[in-house]
Amino acid sequence: MKNIYDTVIVGSGSAGSILANRLSNDSNRNILLIEAGNDYSNEESIPENIYYGHGNLDLPASYDSDPHNWSYRGESTDGGPEIRIPRGKVIGGSSSINAQILLRGVRDDYDRWAEFGNEEWTFEKVLPYFKKFEKDLDFSDDYHGQDGYIKVKRVPENEWDDVHRAFYNSCIDYGFPSCPDHNKPDSTGVGPLAFNQIDGVRQSTSLTYLADVRHRPNLNIKSNTYVSKILFDGIKAIGLELKSKSEQFEIYAEQIILCAGAIESPKILLNSGVGDPDKFINHGIKPVIDLPGVGKNLRDHPMAYIAWEPKSDYQNPTTNYSRVAMSLRYTSKDSNFKNDMIVYMNSSTKNNGNPEVPNGIKANLTLNLEESSGEIFLNDQDPTDYPRLFYNYLDTENDVNRFIEGINILEEIGNHNEFQKYVGDMIHPNIDIRKDDKLLKKWLHGKMVTGHHSSGTCKMGNDPLAVVDQTGSVIGAENLKVVDASIMPDCIRANTNATVMLIAERIIDLWE
Repeated sequence: MKNIYDTVIVGSGSAGSILANRLSNDSNRNILLIEAGNDYSNEESIPENIYYGHGNLDLPASYDSDPHNWSYRGESTDGGPEIRIPRGKVIGGSSSINAQILLRGVRDDYDRWAEFGNEEWTFEKVLPYFKKFEKDLDFSDDYHGQDGYIKVKRVPENEWDDVHRAFYNSCIDYGFPSCPDHNKPDSTGVGPLAFNQIDGVRQSTSLTYLADVRHRPNLNIKSNTYVSKILFDGIKAIGLELKSKSEQFEIYAEQIILCAGAIESPKILLNSGVGDPDKFINHGIKPVIDLPGVGKNLRDHPMAYIAWEPKSDYQNPTTNYSRVAMSLRYTSKDSNFKNDMIVYMNSSTKNNGNPEVPNGIKANLTLNLEESSGEIFLNDQDPTDYPRLFYNYLDTENDVNRFIEGINILEEIGNHNEFQKYVGDMIHPNIDIRKDDKLLKKWLHGKMVTGHHSSGTCKMGNDPLAVVDQTGSVIGAENLKVVDASIMPDCIRANTNATVMLIAERIIDLWE
């Protein structure tokens, strides 16, 4: 059997595009990058809602019917409603459809990873890799990079829209500190978010890392191609079974790297016989490696939309900047974990046809570090089809209580004189629900949606549910690695895109 490729990377998202760039630096290494969605090989061919950030787009690529969105469905809570789970199905993965918020986790997130058996992932050891991938246009100091591919910028204070300014001032009067830079270690409070969007153009990994190396003869990109399963010789990964349109075929490689994300990577492993046999044996899949943690530990940031009725003369701002340009990070009462809550202030009244999003001026109240966790299961009818995603939000009383505390805080902020210039009553949840604790808890269970940060389903570490070691190597397998959000031991207290890029940059050095 002849190996066609030295390395095959499955998924061209935030991690996959970076690995394709870095690994193809070695001209003697033959690389194949596989993407399930479309590839756009030059800027002129990129659709507007991929090339530009959200800004004034009425139908962003994360919209449910967009062809660049996997448009998964998930179960929010035990007995709760079905929710939409948008993920990128296009070159660049979710970095091509996300909100472009480039927010780092807090110092303790990475130090906790080290406590889980990953001593190479302390904050001090990962900080250089945050700096490596970014080019911060606002801050130049020991904590920010200046030479990376990903340009980073915040909305300057003189360009804040009225609602964001009112929210900021109301939070300051409430007692929260000002936070001009959420990416500075140990920061907290209210201030502008960092974005990898410059002059309206998103700085996705496909438009940066991948675009810079497409010309390399040793890098091959195959789009509109699905991975059915990994091929094994004993415990050694030797290739992949692929499907492209009506064609099914096999390719072989010395090394397989899954960068398909926290939903597809565990699904591919389970379909390949890697995981808990009870999860796939009924589908006729032969067990290869017994790893009970595959698909477990599904983490996210549960979110509830809190909305106010806008004043009758309120007009949505028109700007290339995101409508969610301001955030508040704070620590809930009696919490042992700093910044376990975050509020994204949304100055737009639109919902873009998404029934999960209420009309009105909105605050996205988000649990930044949940105690609850969920699980991914193969589809009962067809294991290669969309998996069952059970998020299991609000499974602990503390998770529920932190949301209730957050609603109370936002109600008080919403009653501030400056904020009241633009809003009327809080309508989501309304006063009748808010004054009845039982009704409010029921409302929360019915209104939880994803914060778009699925992670943890192939966690790294050395405990019984660990799937990979701290270099991303699948435990018990040979020539098989996972490098994406699925290997996070827990979801970091921030949007996940920056940390996934960090993982890719850091892990390459651990291989050398």
